Amino acid sequence: MSEQTELRFTGDWRITVTSRDASWGQRVVARGTAAGTQTLAGYVGTTMDVYGNGQTAWTLSIDHNDGENGWKSSWVRGITAVGGGPYLSWSVQSEDKTTPDSDRDFNDLVIKLDKLGMAAQPVPPFALLPGSLQAMPEGVFEATLGRYLMAVRVQNIWTVPWPATARVGLSDRCRGWLAAGGVSVVDVWSQKDEEAVGQRVAAGGVVVGSLQPWETRRIFFKVDVSRASARKHNVELQVLTDFGNETVALISKAARAPMMVSRTTFNQARKAFISQCDVGVMTASIKAMKLDLNTFRRAVSVLRGLSSGSGPGGSGSGSGSGSGGGQFPGGGSGGGFGHGGQDCYRRTLDSVRADLQAFLDGKEVDLCALWRRLACCCAGGGAGGGSGGGNGGGGAGGGDDGGGDWTGTPDPGLTVFIFPTEVDYSVEYKNPFQGQYGPIPFDDPWWKVLLVIVAIILTIAAAVSGGADLANAGSDDVIGEVARAVLNPLKTEPTTAPAATATGSVDVAVVKLNGNRGLTPAIFTVLDAADDEASTAPIATLGGQLDTPGTFLTNAQIIAIFQTLANNPTDPAAQNAVRAFKSGARSGTSSGLLVSAVAPIQPRGPEDDGSTVFFINQLRFQQDETNNAISCGGDSGSLWFQTSSLAVLGLNHAGPDSGDFATASRIEDVLEAVGVRFA
Repeated sequence: MSEQTELRFTGDWRITVTSRDASWGQRVVARGTAAGTQTLAGYVGTTMDVYGNGQTAWTLSIDHNDGENGWKSSWVRGITAVGGGPYLSWSVQSEDKTTPDSDRDFNDLVIKLDKLGMAAQPVPPFALLPGSLQAMPEGVFEATLGRYLMAVRVQNIWTVPWPATARVGLSDRCRGWLAAGGVSVVDVWSQKDEEAVGQRVAAGGVVVGSLQPWETRRIFFKVDVSRASARKHNVELQVLTDFGNETVALISKAARAPMMVSRTTFNQARKAFISQCDVGVMTASIKAMKLDLNTFRRAVSVLRGLSSGSGPGGSGSGSGSGSGGGQFPGGGSGGGFGHGGQDCYRRTLDSVRADLQAFLDGKEVDLCALWRRLACCCAGGGAGGGSGGGNGGGGAGGGDDGGGDWTGTPDPGLTVFIFPTEVDYSVEYKNPFQGQYGPIPFDDPWWKVLLVIVAIILTIAAAVSGGADLANAGSDDVIGEVARAVLNPLKTEPTTAPAATATGSVDVAVVKLNGNRGLTPAIFTVLDAADDEASTAPIATLGGQLDTPGTFLTNAQIIAIFQTLANNPTDPAAQNAVRAFKSGARSGTSSGLLVSAVAPIQPRGPEDDGSTVFFINQLRFQQDETNNAISCGGDSGSLWFQTSSLAVLGLNHAGPDSGDFATASRIEDVLEAVGVRFA
């Protein structure tokens, strides 16, 4: 009778030797894991964590050594068990005498496998403005704006369906990390807020239920980052059930991902916005702005009404007392803004102006709360009297518990579409490295993000101040100016696919940098994976950097790679030639596979105008065995490198929110479009 000598497992597991009744040497071997082949000595109490390659199975065997014939595979048999709560384990027993006269007691070496992790975050958390559910640029949490809905994509990595009572919350230690970093988590959800995002919150967790293995779902948490440090903050998910919670010691490292917090203030003396993030500080002076005349006229009309006391609710009266002590007069769970009439509007407007000036002077001011305060007055909160009602104290005011509705805040008519068109800016890195100072500006998407955040803050501030005093011809150091830009996809889908040799579409800009910069091989230095990012599988060294030579593959060479692979599909060199990596601002350093010579027609949308455009002859990358997200919002502009040669393949510009594939323009097409040559 034959017995099996190996078992197959998927995902991440902790192996522990629980008992041994053998005189021969024993060991446990895991093959095909993310770390390759791992070996655990067969002594009671020894333990080893094994991480799988996504949904690709790895094999487990128990070996014995009789002292004469070397290591041989024992017979193994396994029994799985799901506990009453969220706990999954296997008991694996072995028999080291594999001859016909074996006693088959299967007690020579017994091990236990505990499932590491029920939940993972395939992509980092994303920031949504709660009033409009509008996504912040690249998901960044800007501290000046205060409150956000934190969008999290959760994935079941438990290998079996979650219990029907499963909820997903933030672990207690995660709440401690966030609190220490100044991030406040709000667990109070109104019915309106739950309906706005399509979820239900119970006992500190979002109700998810019986999520299937490897299935994902987007959920939301309420956070206030007005006092947060400008850096990355770790967000860790934990599965909660009515029968117990996921064991903290077994939470997978994949359940953690960083939320990115920036902080932007206005320096009155320098007449400049100062934006801080985890990698450095940007100083930006606004030289020229454009505004939408219709929204500006509307805002002026509303502000005049507020100043004259003729705005909505101006005839109200009453004290509007309330409990809870929110940020608004009479805030908390009751009351309105207090006395109605002209005095209410003038006092509110004066208070708002004072707070705005404090913000412009560089003081810490919750600009988002300031905006909500003025919005409440416009929406009728100043009616006072009786219940005080609506968006007055109880609704938008909110106390420390974050009560009231966060979503669906009505536009008070103060929004002005106003954005900087000419900006002087300088960047100071906390930990500079040579590659970031070269002449090719491919790897600085963080600063694009912060410039957009400056525009959002400017838009809000302009509604009250008029914005004119924020436009300054600053004399701060200027890095350079945009010399030319090319965006040439087709507006309509072509009826026939182009030849792979045809020039591909690009989305690229060239910045002309001031000053002289030495050209060294470190021009193309990029950061390797870091342990505080969503992707922690390094290309070379965790926390290190990768010095690439600055060479690139032509279109013809890329086509030849796939012809070679088609001719020799089992050749390791041909297989390795399609392995690639990129170092992105949001996804970190992640690896993937080039899936075809070109994608002849690649749609992208919606664009800013809501349309879909069609890129010709693009590179497509998909996840490899690490199962890490390979392109997230904010990664546009990063370079894809061939792993084997470190040569540049393409310029990343698109990918879905799931992060499971990426689209890039071939680098030869990029260089031809803008007339750039690598030194």
